Amino acid sequence: MEKNTKKDKTTNSKKKVEKEEKNINKKEVSLKETKKKDTDIKHLNHDNDTNRKICYAFLIGVIITVIVVIIIWPKRIATLKDGTQPILTVNNKTYTADDLYNDMKDAYSINILINSLDKMILDEKYKEDNEMNDSVKQTAEYYYSMYEQYQNITKEQFLENNGFKSEKEFLEYLKLDYRRNLYYDEYVESLISEKDIEKYYKDEVFGDVNSKHILVSVSKDDTSENEKELSDEDAKKLANEIIDKLNKGTSWDDVITEYKDKITAEELGYRAFNASLDAAYLKEMKNLEVNTYSKTPILSSYGYHIVYKIDQKDKPELKDVKEDIINILAEEKKNDDSNLYQKALINLRKEAKLEFKDTDLGEKYNKYISNYK
Repeated sequence: MEKNTKKDKTTNSKKKVEKEEKNINKKEVSLKETKKKDTDIKHLNHDNDTNRKICYAFLIGVIITVIVVIIIWPKRIATLKDGTQPILTVNNKTYTADDLYNDMKDAYSINILINSLDKMILDEKYKEDNEMNDSVKQTAEYYYSMYEQYQNITKEQFLENNGFKSEKEFLEYLKLDYRRNLYYDEYVESLISEKDIEKYYKDEVFGDVNSKHILVSVSKDDTSENEKELSDEDAKKLANEIIDKLNKGTSWDDVITEYKDKITAEELGYRAFNASLDAAYLKEMKNLEVNTYSKTPILSSYGYHIVYKIDQKDKPELKDVKEDIINILAEEKKNDDSNLYQKALINLRKEAKLEFKDTDLGEKYNKYISNYK
């Protein structure tokens, strides 16, 4: 009867891992594709120009060398007055800083730039702490175990297949993802007004209800051998038959006894307005009067229910359920807008007063974010 997808906001490490479990298919795809995409784009146009390939190979070394020379021999470093000055030669061809910079802009994905920008902003906004490190480590271990269990892939193979040079790089990737989600949650909550909260409280919140129900299960396919699973038509017919028996005075317990081989019956105990129950059942549980039952079958993802409302407690005060309401409204907003996550990150960079001095990069970024407006 109960769902396995309760949408409570969590901050502790254990719940973070549970959240990863619910989204494992999505995470596996995005993790691998994002890293692979960035890696693949790094090699665009390399085969078209041998000299350019050599330049890329030297580039990182040049940058490191420059830094080292600045530190060790500050008087020996050549100062670049502008990007037109030559910085290296390969096969008798001279390359300027502008040459390499422009080639890098063409070859590298905008995603790499965005990841770097977000990391700089978020590292400052959310300082690393034990909770973050514990959550990231548990998430990493979860990935390792899942890949080993279902794909027979070792940790080392997992890292290599997903484009990570080391476990440290993978953990840094997860920290960025962790921080992004922290901001995402805060951003979504900022979209919820006090009026929204009060309206939800008025319309949807009710006191805890104790209920019981009779379920006539509907078969998910024609091959089911479970005698208690019927076709939709037969299940609905049987549920109406049971309701008719109740209407004519047969007791709840006697109905259960008579149809015990065809139904499932249980008492749920007291459940709150945000209980992890099927939405149709929850609505019926709320709307029924105490000591009354459903007059028409209630269809859920499990089958047809006849719900009996045993008792109900007083409605809780707003202050006692406000956080729960915010969590529910936040999840609704996330589900209603598939681009909301990216919109949140766009807002993050806007808050940080992101401004491109390079027109080409600015155009690439604007084209990127236009996909999420």
